Amino acid sequence: MTTGGYIPFVRFRLVDGTTAQVSPGGLIGRARSAELKIANPEVSEAHALISLRGHQLHMLSLRRWIILDGERCSVIALRPGQRIFLSQTVMLEVEAVELPDHVLVLGCDDREVCTLSESVYSLLRANGTLKVMPELVLGAEAYLWGNGEGFTLRVGDASPVEIEAGTEWNLGEHRLRVTARPLGDGALSTRSIGQNDPPLTIVARYDTVYIHTPGRPPAVLSGLLARIVSELVTIGKLISWEAVAREIWGDESDRNVMRQNWDRNMRRLRAHLREANVRADLVRPDGRGNVEVYLLPQDRVVDET
Repeated sequence: MTTGGYIPFVRFRLVDGTTAQVSPGGLIGRARSAELKIANPEVSEAHALISLRGHQLHMLSLRRWIILDGERCSVIALRPGQRIFLSQTVMLEVEAVELPDHVLVLGCDDREVCTLSESVYSLLRANGTLKVMPELVLGAEAYLWGNGEGFTLRVGDASPVEIEAGTEWNLGEHRLRVTARPLGDGALSTRSIGQNDPPLTIVARYDTVYIHTPGRPPAVLSGLLARIVSELVTIGKLISWEAVAREIWGDESDRNVMRQNWDRNMRRLRAHLREANVRADLVRPDGRGNVEVYLLPQDRVVDET
């Protein structure tokens, strides 16, 4: 178990004898943003993702297959001793699966907001509402992030402090707290709080995306913005931004230029969604280099790509 006692992880042993730990949300592949980087052309840039579901860590395939006991799988429940092949020659042995008894949950006023992972969270106030965004937002009033062993909080210009279960603090008129909850006991995903979001119907047609909200004209995305959303809809899971970007700008060899293109279009996309009164976190990074179409239970996706 990690020193902080609240962060699950799986430890893999590679064929060269080295080991690597991957936490929930961690990517496995060739991408620079991958938590477990594998420099092998047989491995996809975003090959697999580690996910925490209930009381169990899973490996999810992304662009390519994963093999356990000779069978191709899309999801593998991880247990020590497993030998998982990412290709015919690339194998990972599961050396250890560490699951803490409890996870930490962030609460605000009278409601719980999210289960904390190693992501970066930005806390912002607007019109009497506190928003918790699972990404780095410059100018936020406070930041909360995992540091590999526990969690750290910085409010304004104050010095960062380590937090634990029972930590409480004020942010304007809001009272925030961190509590411990048994692992798998109703983990919460992060979302802006204080909102009552209407259901969305997202129709993806690759070069065009229509976002329908009851009682409003549909929001229409086209060009690069539509292609980005359509790629994420087709994938349907957290995936590295770089893997998506290479599908869009495959002829761009300079990674820094590609990152600039990606960031510029993400800003355009968020601005477009806000103008259309669609929640800006519909396409959401996880603070670890991965991105997804973030759906609430009432949302529906129609993939016509």
